[in-house]
Amino acid sequence: MKKQMKIRINKQLQMVCDTLGTTPEQVLQDFADNLSLDYRYTSGSDERAMAVEYFMRVGYGMHLFDFDEVQRMFDELNTIRYSFYNYGNDREKEFKKVLTIEYRAFLKKWKTLKAKKEKELLNQYHELKAKEKGQQ
Repeated sequence: MKKQMKIRINKQLQMVCDTLGTTPEQVLQDFADNLSLDYRYTSGSDERAMAVEYFMRVGYGMHLFDFDEVQRMFDELNTIRYSFYNYGNDREKEFKKVLTIEYRAFLKKWKTLKAKKEKELLNQYHELKAKEKGQQ
């Protein structure tokens, strides 16, 4: 799945990239590839781990999921990535079929849990509002 987007590139990042002979697009693409734990386009295990650590440290998604749940998501993606080594380059087509199935199962599992958590939060909000209204 490819998605294009527009983002603001700060002058400082542009200056550093120009000086170092790279582009902000390349830096951000490399980060996204490492964070996604893709089996092809990553810089290495340390870079993948640091991208995930950054994501976790900033707290993305932790308004719905706790730290351990987000960590489990990345662990599951890493397990899917590692399954490539059961196939290797000579069976990559076969692996891509399995990969599609695994990613669909991953997405279904976590989207279902997300919907459940959102419903719980909404119920808590309504309960709180009802209590507030009862106290007035």
